Amino acid sequence: MTTWTNPEECLSDLVQFLHSWWEAARGESDVPDRADLHPEEMIRLLPCLFIAEAEHEPFRVRYRLMGTRAEEVTGFDVTGHYLDELLSAEPDQPWMDHYKRAYLTRKPLLGATTVPTSVGKLFTYEFGIFPLRHGGPTVEQFVAVEDYFGLSAKIIQPEPWRVKSVLTPA
Repeated sequence: MTTWTNPEECLSDLVQFLHSWWEAARGESDVPDRADLHPEEMIRLLPCLFIAEAEHEPFRVRYRLMGTRAEEVTGFDVTGHYLDELLSAEPDQPWMDHYKRAYLTRKPLLGATTVPTSVGKLFTYEFGIFPLRHGGPTVEQFVAVEDYFGLSAKIIQPEPWRVKSVLTPA
């Protein structure tokens, strides 16, 4: 998995579009506010869009929304789940690190990852993770996009999403 911060390195029109929106929406601030995100202005992104909340101590990411195309391609709906509960203790791909980097730097993180597909081939898709404020100065949410470039198969996660059960004492 490779990452970068320069949108000119992206092949994805979707990632570039969200980056352009993020830059315009932030105005004089270093991070745009969630109130500036208007879904009707991003119709073509919605199927591949994610909205997530940041929890601060300890740092955690909880998905609030997952686009229908993202769910279709991955075969799993992450809505309502914490990222750290979906990954193993030593994940194959550093998704928590990527979100934390966007959180700490207050800047978008762009990248690409290569995964196997259900038809036995490798496929590379691009993503962008963008921090958002929510009425104050702190990063409280993220908007992210994944561009699957017309993939017709499902991707096979190198590390399948898993929902860890929470054990409660008897």
